[in-house]
Amino acid sequence: MMNCLVAFILDYKLNRICTNKKLQLGIRTRKIDFLLRKSKNQSWKRILTDDRLTIEEAVDEIIRSNRRVSSVSMNLTASLEQIYGYNLLIGEAESLRRTPYSSDDASHEKLLLTLWTLLKPDVLLSSRITKQWTEIGFQGSDPMTDFRGMGVLALHNLVYFATHYNSLAQKLLKNSYHKEFGYSLAIVAINLTGVTHHLLINGHLKSHFYNTVAGHPQIDDLHKVFVYLLCEFDKFWFTERPADVMKFNAVKEKFQKLVVRKLRRKSCSLLLSGETRSESLVNVKTF
Repeated sequence: MMNCLVAFILDYKLNRICTNKKLQLGIRTRKIDFLLRKSKNQSWKRILTDDRLTIEEAVDEIIRSNRRVSSVSMNLTASLEQIYGYNLLIGEAESLRRTPYSSDDASHEKLLLTLWTLLKPDVLLSSRITKQWTEIGFQGSDPMTDFRGMGVLALHNLVYFATHYNSLAQKLLKNSYHKEFGYSLAIVAINLTGVTHHLLINGHLKSHFYNTVAGHPQIDDLHKVFVYLLCEFDKFWFTERPADVMKFNAVKEKFQKLVVRKLRRKSCSLLLSGETRSESLVNVKTF
């Protein structure tokens, strides 16, 4: 009896959500996502776990159990496209993260050399294995060893940043040379790739993507989140004024908690300054 009552309430709530014309798409999708996860209806649960199920089949599954939403199936479809898209993005990101950097892979080597050219356009590498890599923030003579934790996802993030936001990348590289509060840019970027990945797989980025991307977010959309977080972390680092780089993990954990708090807001979006609804995490004066 209790299960039937819960099912009735969830069906009623789903109908209210889908028929409420005042709800923005992102907020509607969050509410539908929550109901699907809370539901004990196995057909609804299947929508979140079965990759073989198409969006059309998912809509039919819900309409079969709740005929009242059939008149607003377009709203339901739009939200399910976002929910499906988020899960697909996790798969894409995981595929890159699980791919280790290999010096035997020509595409990996090309990306790495592209990164150098974008960050140090006026300086030629003396060789592939060289201490020059430390100038852009790698730990030693061969960056390959630094990508172990995040695989080529970190490399793709870095190259995207240096390609599409080159002036920002140059600014952060200059900041990283700061006499008192300098840091290793590439290593920090790899760590921020880890933060981005954590936020994605734990569902924290749903608010951002549901509010900013209609349909399936692409891997470039995740790269943009990384760029936002890296730029915000740069500001946060100088705001914190750490005693030395050994404080990095503590500062990173504090920063991650700040991001998670922001992402709990329904209207949250992680967009760089100048983009629609941009909002900084950190207010900082020029150091």
